Amino acid sequence: MLRVKKQAQKRDVLGFRLPMLTHEVPTLDITDITVIDPDNTYYMRMGSEAMTGYQIGMDHILVIDRSLQPVPGSIVVFFHEGGFYTREYCPQGNKLLLKANTKYDTITIEDINQWQCWGVVMLALNPLLQPQQKVGRYSRVCAC
Repeated sequence: MLRVKKQAQKRDVLGFRLPMLTHEVPTLDITDITVIDPDNTYYMRMGSEAMTGYQIGMDHILVIDRSLQPVPGSIVVFFHEGGFYTREYCPQGNKLLLKANTKYDTITIEDINQWQCWGVVMLALNPLLQPQQKVGRYSRVCAC
């Protein structure tokens, strides 16, 4: 991913620098903060209420890094029985517990070799616009 940032043009007036141009504030780019490895960063929308106890709600945007290895307590995305799931990674001896809000949503995998981590969730972006604000040019913001 190649990003070209436009530099502010520096002007001199009669050989002297303008005082307002001596202090330059760096630009803020959200991808500099959220994307560590652009080749392995993916975005997904949370499709269930299974992780609300972890402050990840329905339609939140997940920033996932596929290059990270899960550690106990991390939130992971994995493929299991034909679907993607987001759960807390909790290995316990020779089995794997993938915790959610309720015991019903928690997944236990007896054979660790059957399980493969798709990626580790780095951030969950929470949309804050109210439905009545999503009109006009704001109708597609977070598309929630």
